[in-house]
Amino acid sequence: MDAASIDSVARLCEPQLAERGLRHMLKGQGDRTTRYIADTAGLLRRIGRVLGAEDDASEKLADMAHRLKAPTQKGMTRKNRDRLRVFKEAHTLRSLLLLPDRLFAQSQRVTQAHSRGLMREEAISIAILLYCPIRAKNLSGLHLEQHIARPGDGRAYLVFDEDDTKTYQPIEFELPASVVRMIDRHLATRAPAMCPGNSPWLFPRRDGSGPVEPGQLSGRLRRRILRDVGIEMNAHLFRHLAVMLWLDANPGAYEAARRLLGHRDVSQTINLYSGLETRSAMAEFSALVTSTKGRLA
Repeated sequence: MDAASIDSVARLCEPQLAERGLRHMLKGQGDRTTRYIADTAGLLRRIGRVLGAEDDASEKLADMAHRLKAPTQKGMTRKNRDRLRVFKEAHTLRSLLLLPDRLFAQSQRVTQAHSRGLMREEAISIAILLYCPIRAKNLSGLHLEQHIARPGDGRAYLVFDEDDTKTYQPIEFELPASVVRMIDRHLATRAPAMCPGNSPWLFPRRDGSGPVEPGQLSGRLRRRILRDVGIEMNAHLFRHLAVMLWLDANPGAYEAARRLLGHRDVSQTINLYSGLETRSAMAEFSALVTSTKGRLA
């Protein structure tokens, strides 16, 4: 249709046009809904409600959103399960766990100030994600005053209020002393190569006007881990790794895993990660059969 005829957001929420647009999206997906299509239908419904759509129009938008609702994902995607499986190898896991300290130590030998600062940012980012599995957006937007609390006894905490998180759940992590030392050493030497001296962001843009973009920081970490550890890993996979390690050590402890990730309901955590615990249970059962076989032989 003529784009000029769409002269307002309200026009997009007219049921006839909304249905036309959604059907076009469905056609591109073989007439099957996707998370993106479902989110678009839900957004149109909410906007229509905010703009005061008539009852009949509001009901039609709600019906479309209901019919296009994407099925709830059960468990992790196969791609993420495959990527996590490599951490069952002790060598790979050890290489990732030691990477932040190794990177920071290597940065001492880098003479170019900006390159040294980038390496230290990557070391600190990976260290934080290992101990505090936060989302990439929260990581890149870390504010030195708003998100890092120092009570004065040498300790430091990452603190996120309800408005900071995707699920509107407050989260707080205590940073290990080794990570705090990395942060303090980097902050003491990063200006002016990385940013102006008064930048309040842990990972600032070069001009200090704001934090680095989440995708940019996440891309750097993915390339660094691929180069130094030899595996494909993005920032979000640290969250899955955290739960895998936790459930391996504490089978069934989903409530603690929920708090670790900042999920709103424990059912969300169980639905997403029950497959990880199944693998651990199968491994334990296999060991039981082997030990029983040896005892009865």
